[in-house]
Amino acid sequence: MISAGLLRFTATIKRENGTDNLGKKEKNFTTTVGTFRCDLRDVGAFETSYGMGVAATRQYEVRARWQAVEDEGLLETDRLEIDGMTFNIRGIRNEANRDRLAIIDVEEIR
Repeated sequence: MISAGLLRFTATIKRENGTDNLGKKEKNFTTTVGTFRCDLRDVGAFETSYGMGVAATRQYEVRARWQAVEDEGLLETDRLEIDGMTFNIRGIRNEANRDRLAIIDVEEIR
C-alpha cells in the first residue's frame, strides 16, 4: 500500500486521438482519459542512441494505488502528464501481484 501523504502529484492520462480520414493512426496525444494521484521518483539519466547521435533520457518511477490506475484504464501506449512534464510509459508493474501498488516506469519526452 502507498501512503496518502506520498501522493503529491496529479497524473493526467493522454491517449492518441484515433485515426485520420485515411484510417491511419494519428500521433498526437490530446485526448484526456482521466487523472489519478501519484508519487514521482527520479531514477536517473541514461544515454541512448537517437537518430544520428546520442541523446540523454531521464527515467522516472511513478507510484500510485493499483485500483486508481486500473479504474482509469491506463495502457502502456498512453502518455502521462505530471507537473508540466510529459512522459512515455515503458511499463506498468503490479508490485508483488497484490493489487495495491502500481509502479509505472516512464521516461521524459523533451
